[in-house]
Amino acid sequence: MVWVLILSLALVVYVIAGYPLLLLALWRLKGRRAVPDSVAPMQVDFLIPAHNEAAIIKAKIENCFALSNSFGHDLRVTVVSDGSNDATVEIARSIDDPRLTVTETPGRLGKLGALNMALERLTGDVVVFSDANALLSHSTLDALSRHFADPKVGGVCGQITIDEDEDGAIAKADGAYWRYDQALKRAESDLGGTVSAQGSIYAIRRQLTGPIPPGVADDFLMSVRVVDQGYRLAFEPRATTREAVTERAGDEMARRIRSTEMGWRGLMMMRHLMNPLATGLYGWQLLSHKGLRRLVPLFLTLAFVANLFLIGQNWALTVLGLGQIAFYVLAALAWAVPPLRRLPGVGKVLFFVLGNLGMALGLVAYLRGRKSSVWTPVRA
Repeated sequence: MVWVLILSLALVVYVIAGYPLLLLALWRLKGRRAVPDSVAPMQVDFLIPAHNEAAIIKAKIENCFALSNSFGHDLRVTVVSDGSNDATVEIARSIDDPRLTVTETPGRLGKLGALNMALERLTGDVVVFSDANALLSHSTLDALSRHFADPKVGGVCGQITIDEDEDGAIAKADGAYWRYDQALKRAESDLGGTVSAQGSIYAIRRQLTGPIPPGVADDFLMSVRVVDQGYRLAFEPRATTREAVTERAGDEMARRIRSTEMGWRGLMMMRHLMNPLATGLYGWQLLSHKGLRRLVPLFLTLAFVANLFLIGQNWALTVLGLGQIAFYVLAALAWAVPPLRRLPGVGKVLFFVLGNLGMALGLVAYLRGRKSSVWTPVRA
């Protein structure tokens, strides 16, 4: 039991702290990768899947057309409504711009079905994928497109910024997590390449896109297939979007379960890329950042159970075991009594436990064969 405890905690520490420290050390040794200052004009398609986004769709379309376009790209926007039963389609079509195309799926297909239908009709050089609720910073198009002057770059992912309300403990913790995650992405980009994109904002050469199979995280699979085809995935911190996070712990948990189930399925489809002997630094990065990270709930469970059996054997094991019990009790209380989340550090404890419990349940859902395809996005 002692060795189970030691090895489990060592793996948790490696994933959360060891890998980032090694990554940043390598990054400092290698230095930053140069990004071209300009790029030749391209045909760029913004692809926006939407389900019941009447409240935001007009602002989203106008936001895309208002982006700085210093390099003179031929910019087009395609909105694909996935079975919306509100005014999403009517509002989108009320915008009189020849560069805008609004299409509808035949019934509710889910995000993946909507994306697949729209991708068949796009003919541009680059497709920019962006969620309907993600309003982009003014420099996003310029910042993303510069990377495509490098013929080895197949895709570029942007940066997420979380709206952190003063009273939003989960949002604050989520914001801290994304700052941590994107610091890793920045270093990974300059080494083996960014591991994967996130759906709020990323761009891929159209010829590298393809149909997305059911039950898979589209942003993960679409971006990782770029690497599988011999190209590099880059990270661009100046291509930013702001997102709100729900403070409803149950909704956040459901989102985590679904994203893990779909993400794990995509990772298993592309598991050959996690071999550093075949894919070099990228393989190590993917294995550490995505593979082992999704197994942290298993390591935490093993460490907790082993420690329970070891309480009383010596003072160190007893203190560690009681500390683990107190940690999880505090998270449960914070879930049940939201005002507790305002206490220093409590929101981060809840967020950590929520995230890992969600990943554990998502892995169970994957192993049981569940395939998420149609869902309603969580809004704050």
